[in-house]
Amino acid sequence: MTDTRARETGAPAVFDSADVEHWALWDLVEGLRLRDMWWRQSTNEVRRRYRRTLLGPMWVTVSLAVFAFVLSFVWAGLWKMSVTDFLPFLLSGLLPWGLISGSIGEAALAFLAGEALMKSRQFPCSTLIHSVLARNSVIFAHNVFGYVIIAALCGVTFTWKTLALIPGLALVLVNCTWMCLLVAIFCLRYRDFQQLVASLLQIAMFVTPVFWAASQLEGKRAIIVHANPLHHMVELIRQPMLGHLPSLLSWLICVGFALAGWAVTYRLFSRKRHRLAYWF
Repeated sequence: MTDTRARETGAPAVFDSADVEHWALWDLVEGLRLRDMWWRQSTNEVRRRYRRTLLGPMWVTVSLAVFAFVLSFVWAGLWKMSVTDFLPFLLSGLLPWGLISGSIGEAALAFLAGEALMKSRQFPCSTLIHSVLARNSVIFAHNVFGYVIIAALCGVTFTWKTLALIPGLALVLVNCTWMCLLVAIFCLRYRDFQQLVASLLQIAMFVTPVFWAASQLEGKRAIIVHANPLHHMVELIRQPMLGHLPSLLSWLICVGFALAGWAVTYRLFSRKRHRLAYWF
């Protein structure tokens, strides 16, 4: 950090390991503390996108429902399933995938869009990540409302197992937070990384069991499913929405993924946070 920047922020001109750890931890904690700010900002952004429309944010749910309904007529025949069975299965996969991929995709531009804030005095960069996650969580909540109506019409039975959606969603958001933070850092430093993220998300959508069941892939190729953390993140939300409990394997992989991911991301964030303002 240059002397000029140090005088502006009151931070030391030269960082040692204790300094970077302190500021990184401060950033993450302060970002959570400012939840009123990023939550209000996120909800206002959703309202702004659909201002002066008849259905407002519910347009997202209607569009998703129409897409899944049309797709079900074709794909249900391919998988030898009835439309009433395939439609809830498809929607219960599209909803968590939309939350995960939408958050990661928007995180690629989160720091770039917050340039003015990140250059201001002592602004917690993690606030921009929380804003992205909150915005996609609001959209996810709207979609769940629509899913409940469609699933009930298709005969899906909701039981106490459905409550597993709450801890499952929490664990998915924990994983999404470090992934979004990691993506935001790389996309700020290497602008070509934005295109790479977009391409990888497109590929991941088709190799992750969203449109098809994991049991349909057998033999050696099944490793694509079992070793795919994104699949297990989807399952933590999909299974409760279908009235089932996620497997223990999905829980263990997602917990391990969160611990390993946060260990790597926190180390990178603590070392590079003081450089972020100079990468614009």
